[in-house]
Amino acid sequence: MPENSSPDTTRIDLIEIASGWLVGLDAGTVDVRAFEAWRDADPRHAAAFAEVAGAWSDMGDLRLLDEVPSPPPLDAGARQDSAGDAADLAPAPFGNRRKLLRAGLAVGTLALGAAGLTYRAAARESASTGIGESARVTSGSAMTVDLNTDSRIFWKDGDPLKLWLDRGEIAIRLTASHRLSLLTQGGTFHLMPGVYNARIRDASCELTVLGGGGTFGADGHGLRTGETALATAGKASVRDDGEDLARVTAWRSGTLVLNGESLDYALSEMNRYLEDKIVIGDPGLSRLRVGGTFATSNPAEFLQALRTSFAIRTRRDGTGSIVLTRS
Repeated sequence: MPENSSPDTTRIDLIEIASGWLVGLDAGTVDVRAFEAWRDADPRHAAAFAEVAGAWSDMGDLRLLDEVPSPPPLDAGARQDSAGDAADLAPAPFGNRRKLLRAGLAVGTLALGAAGLTYRAAARESASTGIGESARVTSGSAMTVDLNTDSRIFWKDGDPLKLWLDRGEIAIRLTASHRLSLLTQGGTFHLMPGVYNARIRDASCELTVLGGGGTFGADGHGLRTGETALATAGKASVRDDGEDLARVTAWRSGTLVLNGESLDYALSEMNRYLEDKIVIGDPGLSRLRVGGTFATSNPAEFLQALRTSFAIRTRRDGTGSIVLTRS
């Protein structure tokens, strides 16, 4: 484990300590919770790690999977292999590391995104879906991941497995005797065998435990079946969703379940699946409450329900968007 720093630690020393964490994360030899505790203990730590990750990625010491052309969407049950499989990622020798890092310290310091950048760089495989698409990938017999519309993941085999949710929404099934570190922009979840749903929401990540359990972050906040955690900047708020799990998983059967939500919210959910978005042309419509189960593959059923229930008129504008107005 890399040494800790003191208030008198110089910037270059911090860079060297941060690079030690980076090497360990890439090799899978350090405790992710310990790394998060170190990173969060001092803003200088987060800044130093951001510089390290940025410098290494820009100078070619790690191969970012973002640079590999995205393969076509996967068919159900298929496995998507990235070009990262062909290369063994090896960081620069420690003796040369400081010179390399000093040369690259001008790289941007995105502190919150640094850990995600590093994990993506160290990942061996990736998968993604476009708007309206879905896919399934597997990691041997250990893990199955279903991707919802407009989603992207990176993962790396090991113990524990490491999975980075870059965008969108996924369902995870983790088999017996396997553990998973789910890495997100909101923080890291440490999951035991079970079934989980994870969704990126702005700068946060929402994880629902459908079956199983785990912990969140460096403090090991426990999560149980039926609970949903909203993780933001390394902190999590937890609520009990035990009676609402069917709504969370409805997307896996191609449906959207609404139970009296505002039309504004309903459109934000339906539009996740549509290239041509549905927009409100009359602001007063946003307060209408909508309920029902609707197919996400085609908005016709949803639009017909709006016409029938609220006498809403629909038309397409010049961009292809569907505009809702009062009749």
